[in-house]
Amino acid sequence: MLPKEDQVSCMDGLIDAALECRVANTKPKDFDEWIVRMMGTGVADCFMRPYNFKVWAVPTTKMQCQWLGERVAAPDVKMLARNVILNKVAGNWGPNATFRFPARDGTGGIWIAVAETLPKEKKRFGRTGEVTKIDADKKVVSLADGSTIRYGKLINTMAVDQLAEKMGNKELMSLSKELYYSTTHVIGVGLRGGRPDRIGDKCWLYFPEDNCPFYRATIFSNYSPYNQPADDVKLPTMYLANGQKASSTDAKAGPYWSIMLEVSQSSDKPVDEENLLKDCIQGLINTEMIMPEDEIVSTYHRRFDHGYPTPTLERDGVLKKLLPKLQDLEIYSRGRFGSWKYEVGNQDHSFMLGVEAVDHVVTGAVELTLNYPDFVNSRQNTERRLEQNFVFSTPSASLTDRSR
Repeated sequence: MLPKEDQVSCMDGLIDAALECRVANTKPKDFDEWIVRMMGTGVADCFMRPYNFKVWAVPTTKMQCQWLGERVAAPDVKMLARNVILNKVAGNWGPNATFRFPARDGTGGIWIAVAETLPKEKKRFGRTGEVTKIDADKKVVSLADGSTIRYGKLINTMAVDQLAEKMGNKELMSLSKELYYSTTHVIGVGLRGGRPDRIGDKCWLYFPEDNCPFYRATIFSNYSPYNQPADDVKLPTMYLANGQKASSTDAKAGPYWSIMLEVSQSSDKPVDEENLLKDCIQGLINTEMIMPEDEIVSTYHRRFDHGYPTPTLERDGVLKKLLPKLQDLEIYSRGRFGSWKYEVGNQDHSFMLGVEAVDHVVTGAVELTLNYPDFVNSRQNTERRLEQNFVFSTPSASLTDRSR
């Protein structure tokens, strides 16, 4: 619960913003202006500005607001005032109030299952299948194992800046350098003991505070009982949350629970990578997510260089030049970083970007997800479904020729 002073500041700002929206006749020039116009300076300063800097690793003044869509509803000031006075929490709001999640194998299990529907001989995974060069003139892709693949039309899902480098095209490389992205660090912490009652059944929590490096904590053990070891599995304690040694190194039984944290990094927001795990654990203590004496039984840290495709002020202008130039070369760059549109960059979006790119190449169908983000984000897809049985026709030679 916010202190009363902050509640008053937020409500004042919301009222001012509601009045401003009624007379405004111009669109916000950037994300920061959109925040203030929609929510006021109180909410902006208490949450939106610090939180979004932690997420995007770039100031809100350097981001555009078109990615938010044209139909974002203004806050209901009467409802907010009522909830503040009554100390009432608004529940079951937003598109993620209820969502599905795999009981086993996480979201990665979904895409592994999708991949299993494809013939084995049509798949190349691992370092040997890594693309090392693309000759757009000869329409030849070179792989790390020395083999080459000829193509007629190429659908690319690697980051478009990396694609330009593989092509060795200086014009495209220069254009792609104007696109901005942030790096994401994913931190995992496994703990012995029952999940604290203060956390309850929450799935994720947001942190605008400056006393922790992470912007989001996901209580992964709340998603499924299979996201942590069974209670009877015996694991040794690595160390206590405060860094001290455990009283015993002997393996002991659970129960267990787990947290996944996300930390952004960029030239505007550097992080101490070497000490990031330790800093995140201290942040969990600072925010009372865990206690200093809690036993840590496992940790995880992975750095994703391309984490978030940032919707900067320059982004759309770059993409309007870059993607058509690639398409003139019969290269369709799609995906989270392939087409560099965060608003259609989630897993489901990325999947449909690929589906629709193939449909466009084969039948000339319109690519709705790429070209009309507002439309696809305002409705549920009920038309397209992944079928379990496929009939594979023999592709044309130009798509399958391979030489060594």
